[in-house]
Amino acid sequence: MLVSNTELIQRVLMVFSLTLFGVAARKTGIIKEEIRQTLADLIMNLTLPPLIFVAVAADLTWEQLTAGIYSPLIALLLVVIVMAGALGLGRLLRWPGPQTRTFSVLCAMPNTGFIGLPVIFAVLGQEGLAYAVLYDLGTTVPLCSFAIWVLAGRSGSKQSWKTLINPALLAMVGGLLFNWLGIKLPELVLTPLQIMGNATTPLAMLLMGSMLGGVNLRGRGKRLVRLGLVCLGKLIIYPLLAYIVVLPFNLPPLARAVALIQAAMPSMASTPVLTQKYGGDNELAVTAVFITTLLSIITLPLVVYWLV
Repeated sequence: MLVSNTELIQRVLMVFSLTLFGVAARKTGIIKEEIRQTLADLIMNLTLPPLIFVAVAADLTWEQLTAGIYSPLIALLLVVIVMAGALGLGRLLRWPGPQTRTFSVLCAMPNTGFIGLPVIFAVLGQEGLAYAVLYDLGTTVPLCSFAIWVLAGRSGSKQSWKTLINPALLAMVGGLLFNWLGIKLPELVLTPLQIMGNATTPLAMLLMGSMLGGVNLRGRGKRLVRLGLVCLGKLIIYPLLAYIVVLPFNLPPLARAVALIQAAMPSMASTPVLTQKYGGDNELAVTAVFITTLLSIITLPLVVYWLV
């Protein structure tokens, strides 16, 4: 590890403290709905791709990257195990189909991209980010396949695979190619990419804070039970299971730390979009994403302290 657990926790808390600016902006009306969508587009399409490209192409050797090759496999394995378990629990409790399917996706799909990548970049640097990108690949594939397949009642559209082709993935593939070929970026190119990529973390935390500013904690009894189980499954059981799953794999210490931190991320932010398009309980999805994101400010440092 490059830093101690205490320092790692401090860095995580400092990153999440940036969300307070987003909460204030939401409450004062500075950030409106249309601006939040623009911020999300800027992050995913303009600042995150150069951040990923530089991390993969310039900050790790090819040997270091191949040492973390098990990361996407671990991510995929965790998604499958947790999704199957959550589906089984929902059926055991005799929940309606839409609630069961939404519950399983909320528990199984961590927000490894939108929150995970900026947080890990801020606390573990470019080298940690490269391993985080590899782990995120293992959640992107099931997001575009298993998650939609489950929400749609096993009738997901083949068009979902097209979402795999996005700027972040292209940046990772391009970075891997540059790294493998040994192409060195000149400072004239590398520095602007680094400056643009460094904007990702503050923008992401600002946007997340604006979302948290709209959290509605009120709800009916059954809904609160499902929310509580989502929080327990995603924020507590999931990282504990990840700790067990990574044991047999020969991961470098930094790659192992990244995998455990990524596993502790809140529910995938795009879940409400998927439920709106493919079916499920949209109200549960929206509320659970908000609540798990809010509670992750507390649970993530605890995971770092006990597991990493």
